[in-house]
Amino acid sequence: MPERADQNIAEAQKLQHQLKAIFQSHPGGRADAAALLRVRALCALASRSVGDADLKAKMGQVQNYADALFSDRKHQRWAREPMSGAMYLRRQVFAVLGALDTRLHDMVAMRQAQSGAAADQAGDSGRSR
Repeated sequence: MPERADQNIAEAQKLQHQLKAIFQSHPGGRADAAALLRVRALCALASRSVGDADLKAKMGQVQNYADALFSDRKHQRWAREPMSGAMYLRRQVFAVLGALDTRLHDMVAMRQAQSGAAADQAGDSGRSR
């Protein structure tokens, strides 16, 4: 079971990198149905890959930002002086993806700590016999 959890985290990291690549190569600020569909698909896969509520919430944020970013007009509502709505949304997306990356690294560290503690316990119980 621990190997499956590690695979799921690795899959979520891979999906996070794919999402980042989409936003790096598609500036937004106009309708882009193909990019939006790809973002939605990757967010859905990432949400299912790890049973983590924080990850699911972050994927929801990315989808919401992408909906506005890859539209003809919705991004305009997000304009903040001196940034365009598209620029602001891109910053928000990258901030969420950065937080997601941190969360996934924290999950890996927790798994490693748990594995190390379990190994230490097994070693201690074997020595006490």
